[in-house]
Amino acid sequence: MNNTFEFNRFKNLLVNDGKKYFRNFGTALIVFCCLNAIYWIFNLLFGSETMSPIRFSMLLIWTALAMMLVPEKVYGKANLSREGVSFAMMPASSLEKFLSMFLYCAVATPIIVFFGGYLVDAFLSIFPFGGFEKPIHLYSIGEIGRMMNDHSGAVRVGEATFNFTDVFSVGMMRTSLYVTILQWAAIFMLGNMLFKKHKAGKTFACYLGIGYVLSTIFGLLFITSGRLQHWMETIEGLPKSELFRIAHNASIWGVIIGILVTALLFFFTYRKIKTQKY
Repeated sequence: MNNTFEFNRFKNLLVNDGKKYFRNFGTALIVFCCLNAIYWIFNLLFGSETMSPIRFSMLLIWTALAMMLVPEKVYGKANLSREGVSFAMMPASSLEKFLSMFLYCAVATPIIVFFGGYLVDAFLSIFPFGGFEKPIHLYSIGEIGRMMNDHSGAVRVGEATFNFTDVFSVGMMRTSLYVTILQWAAIFMLGNMLFKKHKAGKTFACYLGIGYVLSTIFGLLFITSGRLQHWMETIEGLPKSELFRIAHNASIWGVIIGILVTALLFFFTYRKIKTQKY
């Protein structure tokens, strides 16, 4: 057997995982796609209206929640000592198992939930009652930036005024969005292979805990070293164009670091699948 990749074998694995995916998570997919209908019912009962940007934001939240739950629901037994033997004995390589898990958890789920929810929302907006006066506008990345500017306002640093579209180019915002989606999937795929029970909850708790600890450590180091005051005094005297350049470069490095972290998380998940003992 080719222990790396063989197309026909991978195709059979996709079909098998697809059946398990819709059997174990199909009902949840339907529920997530229809959650915006709660606003429609609420508006119908109380004569109110939910604006398009709010419904758009909630679609993103439902998508993130679905991506949290799907690894445990579909592949939750993959790392268990007894129940996971069936996963280990499937006639497919570790790479094929990882790629199938990746496609269903990181690609299929966000596409189905987001665009399924959009279609349900668009259907409800047809009715003259219910408070959905028009369908959700599928914002381009640039329009999302302008919407963020409108709702968050500007940030002043010295004499400079920052907006999202000043710092992030359309391409950078698009790349950042895709990296964030993949990173979110990578976190919960890895957590699913590490924890035995309550996988989604423990992974989310670790995500919050690690983020809090790291931000606290770096924040304290930055403040106690005196670099915060020095940095604030330095940027106060810089021209606006130089501040924009620094912020833009920082955003590029943020995306690069995000890509590296995401790749490492996926690699660790693959290695856990490959070295899992039963």
